[in-house]
Amino acid sequence: MKKFLLAFLTLTTFVNLNVLAADSRSLVNIFKSDEDFIYNEFYKVKEAQGEQSINLLALDHYNEKFPLPPVPYNRDEQFGGWLRDTSGTTCLNTRGLVLVRDSIGNITYTSSGCTVDKGEWDEPYTGRLHKLAKDIQIDHLVALKNAYMTGAHEWNNQKRCLYANYMGNKFHLLSTNGKENLKKSDHTPSGYVPPNKAYTCQFIKQWLNVKLIWSLRLTPKEVSAINKIVTESQCDPQGFVILAQDLKEQREYMADNANLCSSADVTIEKF
Repeated sequence: MKKFLLAFLTLTTFVNLNVLAADSRSLVNIFKSDEDFIYNEFYKVKEAQGEQSINLLALDHYNEKFPLPPVPYNRDEQFGGWLRDTSGTTCLNTRGLVLVRDSIGNITYTSSGCTVDKGEWDEPYTGRLHKLAKDIQIDHLVALKNAYMTGAHEWNNQKRCLYANYMGNKFHLLSTNGKENLKKSDHTPSGYVPPNKAYTCQFIKQWLNVKLIWSLRLTPKEVSAINKIVTESQCDPQGFVILAQDLKEQREYMADNANLCSSADVTIEKF
């Protein structure tokens, strides 16, 4: 009997260690970036000056070394955190404001009235309906690290903080499934595409739109993946055409809110 118990415990320990190892490998894969940004070329979405429309699939190609930041990425130091309004208009932080904006049903709050508790979120990455705010993470569609590596390292902290809290449109910040957001991490479309196939083309359009609005660079690997996804998903090319006026309005919103993060009416909290 003792030999049997010893063998059983040994087998159980072996299985558990293997499960832990598998989980560890999964975590490594989740947080491992799919980019090293070491290139002698890069791309940007073509702005088409003077035109009434912009094709997000039309890219300018630059045959020069991909500019790298002089200082390593540090989310808290370079992008600040969520802003919380202290003016009395609302006590919600940016996360709360996005949750309220994206909910298709009634919102309930915790006892403080300053944190969203429940709502109804038609979550785009999975296509499932979520009702608990704790299951939702707010995703920067183009992750903060990717933004930093592709151009935001050239900005001041004010502009980076604005990027982190930008609510000038409904796709820069998204209410997403927490587990899927962890899988996405700082990946480009070369490393992550949401499992909801009905959202694939829109995801790529929104990705390119963020890159355009903020004049962020695209890597060759990123562009190759986007072209492949657009072709394989049979995305309608016309669906990637936006009005130049839309871009103008986004840039005006950015200018109007350039000092948002230094306003006396806000405090900055950890993401």
